[in-house]
Amino acid sequence: MAICKSFVWTKTGFFLLLFSSIVNLCWTRTSQIEISFADQIQNYRAQLETNPNQVGIRLALARTYLLFEAFEQAMEEYLQIIAIDPKRADGYFGLGLSLAGQEEFDKSISAYQNAIDISSDLPQYHAALGRSYAQLYRYDQAESAYRRAIDLKTDDAVFHHQLGVVYAQQGKKDEAIYQQKQAIDIQPQISQAYHQLGLLYGQQNLWDKAVSAYLTALKQNPELVESSYNLAQAYFRQGKMEEAKQQMSRYQELKSQIDPINKLRGAFQQSHDQLERAAIKSNIGRIYLQHKKIREAIIEYQKAIGLNPKQVEAHNGIGLAYTMTQKYDLAISAQQRALELDQNLAEAHAGLGLVYFLTNQQEMALKCYRRAIDSRLDFVDPYLKIGQILLDQRRYTEASQIYRSATEIASTNVEAYYNLGLAYDYQENMADLALDAYKRVAELDPEYHQAYYQMGQIYEDKNNFEEAEKAYLTIVQRGSKVPQVYQALAQLYGKNQEQLNQAVSYAQKAIELSPESASCYNTLALIYFRLGDYLQAESAIKKALSFSPESSVYQEGWRQIQQKLDK
Repeated sequence: MAICKSFVWTKTGFFLLLFSSIVNLCWTRTSQIEISFADQIQNYRAQLETNPNQVGIRLALARTYLLFEAFEQAMEEYLQIIAIDPKRADGYFGLGLSLAGQEEFDKSISAYQNAIDISSDLPQYHAALGRSYAQLYRYDQAESAYRRAIDLKTDDAVFHHQLGVVYAQQGKKDEAIYQQKQAIDIQPQISQAYHQLGLLYGQQNLWDKAVSAYLTALKQNPELVESSYNLAQAYFRQGKMEEAKQQMSRYQELKSQIDPINKLRGAFQQSHDQLERAAIKSNIGRIYLQHKKIREAIIEYQKAIGLNPKQVEAHNGIGLAYTMTQKYDLAISAQQRALELDQNLAEAHAGLGLVYFLTNQQEMALKCYRRAIDSRLDFVDPYLKIGQILLDQRRYTEASQIYRSATEIASTNVEAYYNLGLAYDYQENMADLALDAYKRVAELDPEYHQAYYQMGQIYEDKNNFEEAEKAYLTIVQRGSKVPQVYQALAQLYGKNQEQLNQAVSYAQKAIELSPESASCYNTLALIYFRLGDYLQAESAIKKALSFSPESSVYQEGWRQIQQKLDK
């Protein structure tokens, strides 16, 4: 197996962590006030039009650019600040950050040194200088800069962690371990420090300690790909082959999710076209949204819109993200903005439809989903949502029509066929069409157990007990633990005097899976009644009544059982 992977900060990722710790600007703050970058920029620029020399406003504008990684624009603002006031240390510091974001590390060093010359007692300036030195492999100078930062602020976990990384690069393992432990003492949730400890312990063949460190790192941040990989290697070195195999499988799954994002981040770093960079950020947001990383998706979409306020996919994407967090007013605004930019964007119409659907405004939802279909006939999701609304409204004929249209444009969509079957099922004399739809579901997805259950119900209604049995048993044989299936088999076998013992077995299994189901106990009582075992029937019906004492059906069953017992 391969050797453990070293932890390497991505240049942009490290820059953002450093910047947020320095100026106390973070994404939670942005998301709390819900002001987009584009709106912030517009606000600051409007103020600068009245007085271009407002350094405080220009600083806020520059920092906003930094937050969504518009480094060139940030650099221009910091240069303006320095031109207005050459003694502004924060102007040079921000200039250094914007240069570092563009990987101009030599130039960033010069800017940081200018900031330090003006104001030498701010630890973040020295830490940023250390980072740029480290990027250029000038580790002695990086070490000195970080040490100075720590002298000025001893309780900053990030500074200790970064100094530890520099020590590790120099082969100073003991010093590196000490600094990472210092970082953890200050901030126990700093996952990167645990990762570094894992690396350092592994280099000394201290595999138990390495495993412990990697496990802690992953507990704090499950997306640390390097820790996931290195943990598998550490298990291998311990001779724990099964754990190594399982961990490697987890690593491969994580890597498959993270790799596309990392590739896009690399493309973002290489691109100097602002519109292209906005599109890349939007794509990163889309991937996060697919993996239900909503906060991260919102951040990336905000950056995309900051880079290009006309990035229509980003407005649509952030609208979906807001919908998923139940911020419906923001979601509507985002989708409406997307439609202002492209009135035929089907996804935006569907996004509005989803908001109205989730807020029980069904007629509005139907209008939006129909507009989505008008904009793009092959967009299947609106068909499915319209069908769902029509089913809920018991408009079964219309529902079957829309689902049939969905199957025509998406001939392998399982949901469309299953719901088509349901829509037919609710209509008179449509059982054969429903059965055909459910059979198609079973062809497309043999593990779609609901389809077999519905097929069994239809076959029972047709008195085709052999086919009904086959449908139900298919579900059982595939390991399903759904009590309704076992109850259906119990009821099916309960109709045949020769299969009553099997019926009892299935009814008992249904109760085992759903021990508080009055219906399952009633089924068992009926079967015992047919067997002539009235005492067992009485026990079962009493259980049913204990869960549903008002049921007239169960009360009548109890009376019939009592009549048999009284004879």
